[in-house]
Amino acid sequence: MAFLNYEYKMIINYSVPVEKCYFTIKSIPADDFRQQNISYEINMTPNTSYSESIDSFGNKQIIGSVAKPHSSYEYEIKGLVETNIAIVTGGVNEAQVGMYKYPHGKCIPGTKIKEFAESIKEDIIKCQSDKDKCIQIMKHLYDKMKYEKGYTDIETSAEEAFTYEKGVCQDFAHVFICLLRLFGIPARYVCGLIVGEGESHAWVEAVVDGKYVALDPTHNIEITDEYIKLGVGRDAIDCAINRGVMWGGGLQTQEIKVKVEKTY
Repeated sequence: MAFLNYEYKMIINYSVPVEKCYFTIKSIPADDFRQQNISYEINMTPNTSYSESIDSFGNKQIIGSVAKPHSSYEYEIKGLVETNIAIVTGGVNEAQVGMYKYPHGKCIPGTKIKEFAESIKEDIIKCQSDKDKCIQIMKHLYDKMKYEKGYTDIETSAEEAFTYEKGVCQDFAHVFICLLRLFGIPARYVCGLIVGEGESHAWVEAVVDGKYVALDPTHNIEITDEYIKLGVGRDAIDCAINRGVMWGGGLQTQEIKVKVEKTY
């Protein structure tokens, strides 16, 4: 069990004032079988009203708009979360599992990923349980791909990243999801925060024996109490932290600041 203080801050500057915008931000930590919000506070500049709701994947989100011209936008959420990775039961919505079985969006395997799955198939089928299969698939992926920035971006698909054999956490998660689904294991993308990293992170939850097993392919580990879940989906697009529509704005620069610390 752990108590984690977190801060997530996003600053966007525009070369031309934005006349108005509508936004959806998914940055409120989830309340689920292994994680509970203790408290959180949201601040925005320019000040604007917003509402909280739940999307079709069960993610918490805030929806709002800024109706007056602005050259910058700042969003900050900070709070306290209790995590307990020892609690491993529950959390699976059987009605949603089906959507995590099949290729979708950024998680559509091409020739390279399918060939890789075939090359490790003999090793995977020797595993005694589906959880062991997940861990073994993750190990093979970790040995194959390298973490390196600059080769991919938010638009990169799993197949493209795997072709480079390089990428960031989003890419590792997308490829891992493809591989799990090819072996018949439903899996979903998770966006969140972890202790010690100054930006958001991505990992994967696989459905094993009616439970979600949370695995971080970027680090080749099962997640710990130092992870805070923000959102889930079929791929990164489903649980993108920031999405919106704006009028004007020109060129924009975005800065993200993340801080997560254990309190006790």
